[in-house]
Amino acid sequence: MNRRLFIVANPSTGTKKLEYILRELMDFCVARDFDFEVFLTAATQNAWKTVEKHLDESYTDLVIVGGDGTINEAVNGLKHDIPVTIIPNGTGNDFAKNIDIGEGLEEHIQVIRSGKIQTIDLGVCNNRKFVNGVGVGFDGQIVADMTKKKSILTGPAKYYYFVLRILATYKSRSFRFTQDKRLQQKELILMTVANGTTFGGSFKLTPEAEINDSILDVCEVGKMSGLKRFMNIHRLQEGTHDKLKEVVFSRCKHLHIDENPDLNAHIDGEYFGTPPFEFGILPNALKIRVKA
Repeated sequence: MNRRLFIVANPSTGTKKLEYILRELMDFCVARDFDFEVFLTAATQNAWKTVEKHLDESYTDLVIVGGDGTINEAVNGLKHDIPVTIIPNGTGNDFAKNIDIGEGLEEHIQVIRSGKIQTIDLGVCNNRKFVNGVGVGFDGQIVADMTKKKSILTGPAKYYYFVLRILATYKSRSFRFTQDKRLQQKELILMTVANGTTFGGSFKLTPEAEINDSILDVCEVGKMSGLKRFMNIHRLQEGTHDKLKEVVFSRCKHLHIDENPDLNAHIDGEYFGTPPFEFGILPNALKIRVKA
C-alpha cells in the first residue's frame, strides 16, 4: 500500500526552526516515494479546522509537528482511523514524554517509516478530546496568566516563571465535584484530570498514569502554606508528592466539576475557561506510531 502523509505544522510554536524540520521531512518522503502534503496552521485556520477540512480517506498517516496544543487540535479534527506520528516542536512537549519516539529529529522521522502502532486512550472534557490532561485551579491559572501576559522567556522556563509568580499567593478554591457517582466538596489548590503523566514541561503531577489503561488519573492538592509549597515544589517535578498529606491520588471513569467562575482550566496546555466540566475516557481511541 502506498503511503500518503498529511503533515500539519504549527509555525508559531517550537524551539526548533520549522523550516528545517519540514525540509528534513520532505526529503525523507521524497527518498522513499511517499506522497505527502504540508498544511500550516494560521490564526483563522488552526490544526482542528485544517485536519477536519482537508484530511480525507486518501491519506494513510497524519504527522503532527508542534506542541501539545497542536496535537490536541489535530486529534479533535481527525475523523478517520489512521495512525498519528508526533514530531515534538512545542513549549513543553508533555504528551511526547508518554510515548517512545526516540531522541532527536532523525529518530522521530524514522518512526514514520518503521515505527509500530500503539493504540492509546483519549480523555474527553465537555465533548473535547485530550491526549494528556486537564488542569483546574492553580495550573489552569498559570496558563490563563501566560495567555494574557507577555514574557521574553520560552519553553519550560516560561512556565516555571509564571509558577513562581503566584506559587505563594494563590488561594485555594472550592471544588464541588462528583467522581464516579460520589459527590465531594473540598478546598483545593488544584485538580488535574489526566491521561498522561507530565505537565508544564517537567511537573509529574500524575506519575502513575498510563495512556492505555482505560481510566483517568486524578491528582488533588489541598490547602497548604506558601512556604510549604516552595519547600515541596521539587516533589511535583520528581513525582514524589504522594508523600504530602495534602495530596490525594485517585482513578475514575467519570468526573463532573460543578460551575465555579473562580476556577480557571487548561486542556493540553491551552486555556479552557471555567467549569462546569464533564470528564470521560475513550478507550483505545487513537493509533500512535512509536519506535519498533
